[in-house]
Amino acid sequence: MNEQQLQELALQVQKHPLGTTARRISLSKLIDAIYCSGKLCHPYKGQFAGVYEQIYQEAVQDLFLYICKNLHKYDPERASFMTWVNMLLSKRFFKEAIPKIIGNANETNVESSVLENMEGLAFDENEDNYISAFKKIRRYIEVDPKGIFKQAHIKKYPKVNFQEIAVKRWSGISWKDISEELNIPVATLSSFYQRSLEKFRDEFRNLCDGEDLQQIASK
Repeated sequence: MNEQQLQELALQVQKHPLGTTARRISLSKLIDAIYCSGKLCHPYKGQFAGVYEQIYQEAVQDLFLYICKNLHKYDPERASFMTWVNMLLSKRFFKEAIPKIIGNANETNVESSVLENMEGLAFDENEDNYISAFKKIRRYIEVDPKGIFKQAHIKKYPKVNFQEIAVKRWSGISWKDISEELNIPVATLSSFYQRSLEKFRDEFRNLCDGEDLQQIASK
């Protein structure tokens, strides 16, 4: 798919209302098309010997998550779609991925990154509250008292569920390593992960506002 076709696909996605099934389906197609197009740039190529591909894959998946949440911010009057995408990749997400891979990222970085992908969860931006919310949600997914996270699985991969992917991802395992372990394309994993966060957003919000979590945390 060439850049013009990608642009047209992106504009088609924008026409669908936020939160609709049609938009989610179109977004999945767009993400897959971008990933397979060969049009993504490779910033800082030649640097970070031995870990460049890990940094790059981390950056690309963070970019895809951003696009899923913020495609409405793209303005075709200001730049072509792939110019916008590659600017985000090179100027923001690649730089943010570097410390995650080369060892300077701490637990709070991971927690904040996860919560930023849960649009609609109104947490206080105090660092301690971020950590507390993250730990609550992670514990809830691990315990899975309703069995809903194990039941949510990738189409055609019934044995690969949201619980497994979330636990691996939040333990600091890169998308590339998860992809290789499960033998599933990175784009497929990322798209399913994002859709699942959206699907369970209300569950997480109710969890953090209610008392259920205190009971779970004590188990």
